[in-house]
Amino acid sequence: MSDTAHYRFQSDQARRLARQVTDTSVREKLLEMADEYGRYADLIEARSAEPAAVALAAH
Repeated sequence: MSDTAHYRFQSDQARRLARQVTDTSVREKLLEMADEYGRYADLIEARSAEPAAVALAAH
């Protein structure tokens, strides 16, 4: 599993758990975690796309 897939999976898991809990503070924390995992995945994708963009621009 790639790092991006791992963080997307963790984000999905946190969102699923958030839908199941009744404690508001726990739900909010899980949703924050889900957002953070999503940001990590986005960052990894952006960083992996940068070298390809630079290489294309050089040609």
